[in-house]
Amino acid sequence: MSFTDQKPRIATKEDIHARWSGGKDGKYFRCYLCGCKFVEGDYWRWVYGGSMHFGNFIVCEKCDGEDVLSKWEKHNKELQQKFWWAIKDT
Repeated sequence: MSFTDQKPRIATKEDIHARWSGGKDGKYFRCYLCGCKFVEGDYWRWVYGGSMHFGNFIVCEKCDGEDVLSKWEKHNKELQQKFWWAIKDT
């Protein structure tokens, strides 16, 4: 089973030391909404962003929920307003 099935998972030692988003040794294994860094035993879930141009992301248990896609979209729109150069709008 792959994490891309979007089912909740519990972080393992392998997860926290894996290469995520190009970062070595779990550097970017974090919640994309609140920024918390996952440790072994934490709940995490990979979310498919669908046709949204903001891409796929990982969330913690606190940030997850039925409205997670709208939270992600709002988060990215706020970033675009602050840092127009950080995310390309397509």
